[in-house]
Amino acid sequence: MTTPQRGIEGTFWDVQIARNRRSFSRAVPAFFDVGAMRQLPHISAPWRAAMTTEGDSSVENSSSDDEAIAPKTKRSLRGVLLQYMLYDAFIRPTAWHFAPLHDADRERAWREAVTRVCRENQGAVYVLSNASELPSVPVYAASAIRDAQLPARFVHVLEPRRPIASALRAVIKDNALDESTRVLQSSPGVYRPNRKAADDAPGAPARLLLVPGAEDIATVGKALDDVAEAHANFLAPGARVLPSSVVVRAVGVRVPAQTDLVRARVGTVSGFDLSAFNAFRGEAPVDLIRLGDIKHVEVTTRGALARVSLEDPPEGEDGELRGWAPTAGFAMDLQALEDGEMTAVAVWTDCEFPEETLSGGADRPSRRQMLSFLPTPATLRAGTPVRVRGAYDSASGHFRFALERDEGLLARASAGVSMSVERWHFPMVNDERRNRAYDHAVREVVAGRRCVDIGGGSGLLAMMAARAGAEQVATVERVGDMAACATRVLASNGFAGKITVVHGSSLDLEPASLGFANAARATVVLSEVLDDGLLGEGVIPTVAHARRHLATPDALVIPAAAKVWAQVVSLPPQPEPIIAPASAVPDDPRASRWSGYDGMRPPEVKKYTSVRLDRVAYRALSEPFPVFGFDFDAPLDDPASTAEYSRECDLAIEASETGTVNAVVFWFTLTLNRGEARDAPADVCTYPAMTERCHAKEGTRCWNEALQFVEPAEVTEGKPFTIRAAHSPTRVFFRGVTGG
Repeated sequence: MTTPQRGIEGTFWDVQIARNRRSFSRAVPAFFDVGAMRQLPHISAPWRAAMTTEGDSSVENSSSDDEAIAPKTKRSLRGVLLQYMLYDAFIRPTAWHFAPLHDADRERAWREAVTRVCRENQGAVYVLSNASELPSVPVYAASAIRDAQLPARFVHVLEPRRPIASALRAVIKDNALDESTRVLQSSPGVYRPNRKAADDAPGAPARLLLVPGAEDIATVGKALDDVAEAHANFLAPGARVLPSSVVVRAVGVRVPAQTDLVRARVGTVSGFDLSAFNAFRGEAPVDLIRLGDIKHVEVTTRGALARVSLEDPPEGEDGELRGWAPTAGFAMDLQALEDGEMTAVAVWTDCEFPEETLSGGADRPSRRQMLSFLPTPATLRAGTPVRVRGAYDSASGHFRFALERDEGLLARASAGVSMSVERWHFPMVNDERRNRAYDHAVREVVAGRRCVDIGGGSGLLAMMAARAGAEQVATVERVGDMAACATRVLASNGFAGKITVVHGSSLDLEPASLGFANAARATVVLSEVLDDGLLGEGVIPTVAHARRHLATPDALVIPAAAKVWAQVVSLPPQPEPIIAPASAVPDDPRASRWSGYDGMRPPEVKKYTSVRLDRVAYRALSEPFPVFGFDFDAPLDDPASTAEYSRECDLAIEASETGTVNAVVFWFTLTLNRGEARDAPADVCTYPAMTERCHAKEGTRCWNEALQFVEPAEVTEGKPFTIRAAHSPTRVFFRGVTGG
């Protein structure tokens, strides 16, 4: 899951760097232009100190001729580990970094704008990199100039992150743009042009500056700072900038509790007060979310938080661009559209091009908007004015808001969120269908029994068991912060002393750890340790251990069974957070031109990734089919009950359409209690659109579908093909499609 970027001041990183200063000073140059990092205002003292010790391969006055890779230094194991830590923390792309690569409308807008300006102006083009995407605008610009047969000029890309600079060079070469495009591992605060160079020579001052970071609300502040530095350091007089101006837009919204990935406030759930869980969202959390993907209502008119000119030189003592004064804060006048609550402000940018506006709002599929929750919800009356005060945090890139009457809360309220509790916990807790199904199953069997709830989280399932008449209940939670929260939740609902909270991994426990009288074993094993692909959170080894070490041999297991279902599909390139390798669509030049970025795909997506099929374009090439059934309550002498349970098989499937299979989508159904009828409907299906076809009672939405790319294979309507499926104790996967 994607979380908002954090600043690095006063974090875990400061401690690590202070302890490992020598190794860090050698590790940083492997990934960054160190001089560029020193320019950042939020770099803390331990970082600055480490960046001035040995191993500093940066050049403070990095020039246009500086493309050389720094000499390699001998690296210790500690230095290598730090490099990986840095890469994971600041460079490794997420699914959203890949989405803009396939936004055709965005590409058209950039190409047309570059072509138009370059017809009217000669000279060097520069592109500023940004942290919200893999570089695509340099390719659009260089290819637009080439395809329009405009006078030759160089496109320079300032990219301080070494791994991305290296991948970009490969992309540029694959697109036959290497003769006109230069990648400089530098940044606007460090780079200096060759003032004596001719306009059409490499390293000349910029006559056109391209700023794609202004499109994304998460990076607009840094992008504007970069533009100000570019004006000071390498823009020629009268240089053009695209976009020429940026408008930061905002609207007041109401965001209810829901099963989408957003930190909406938690209240009463299944009759229990879970408000203590809100400690994990912070007082005023900020989420990056695509508004079209969540339930929300716009409750005010839309307004402009700031209008910033990028072409005018900076002004004032602070050297800020005209219209951008983040240190002074923002004020915005809106009008209430209806009676009710306003819980958050949604923010995005609109970028002004010569003939159109490229919006980063809800209609832009490749962009997320910033959802900034208010410290306290505001009550509105339709037709009345709403004056909102805002502040910008340059360290995190977050905008924060409060009504004018609550302005003091901006300084006091924390926007920080718990890093130990991921965002997906909120939709899970708020999933009424999941909760209703579990509550019904628990009521059927736990009365008078001893129940152990594994992976207890907030304590919700444990409270259901106690309410249903369980004799004794213990809830086991590995994460310390969550275990402490469960203790508070239980106390606020009257279960203190009635339910035992055990902090630790269930795999390390013995019966006495559960706190039952006489070290008795549990007679019900209750859990919900299931990811989108069913097995990824370790349900097989977790339940296998609990049944053998914590429960009686005849203990009931909830859930009792699950079944994985799948469908083969053809997925085209699209502006969605789906990281498809270029090989998935080998005949599509839209994908193959980005093959140089394939090596930057996060390791987890090479297995499977999460997707909401109702939000992406695809063609189903088969009907849904069952893959594997899992009996979590299988007899203890059955291999299916062991922690090492694995299988592999070939499935014969008939194609429903002719086409190229390049992915398998899979999901699962859950049977919570084992009834007498083995063919009874499952309780829930994690792909709601397939609930009836998968013989389930109802669909639930807190899980997504799982998506795995496979080697492309042709299938023909009405003809059979074979797909090889397998599972380990912690993962379902597919080895490919043959025949058809």
